[in-house]
Amino acid sequence: MNTENLQPEGVPLFSTDIVVKWGDMDALGHVNNAQYFRYFEQARLAWYHESGFGVLGGTTDGFVIVNNYAEYLRSVTWPATVTVRMAGHSPGRSSFMSTYTLCTGNELFTTGYSKVVWVNTETNTSIPLPPSVRELLTQ
Repeated sequence: MNTENLQPEGVPLFSTDIVVKWGDMDALGHVNNAQYFRYFEQARLAWYHESGFGVLGGTTDGFVIVNNYAEYLRSVTWPATVTVRMAGHSPGRSSFMSTYTLCTGNELFTTGYSKVVWVNTETNTSIPLPPSVRELLTQ
């Protein structure tokens, strides 16, 4: 497989390895479809924290997800360690598109995306993207 396909669309933001647990699987013997969104979430939260924003919910600024999408190309089964790559593109006033690939080695298993909206957590309203995020996404 062409390893360029392993990188999601947009500016690379983060990559993490996640060990698949036995409990991640469903009755059919592969990782449950809802678990993929948890893997994407783990990458997104780790990116947020490691980018210097702290812990989500620890300040009045944060983000919410307004949609999630995944395309399941191949089934992941236990035991495995998956690599989740996260990228971003299309920054708007308060949002950007976050894209994901989920791989093991050079094999692509899943692609996905979510729309990330920056919010004031006290008023539950959207706020402009932090300058650091906008700058990162427009490189």
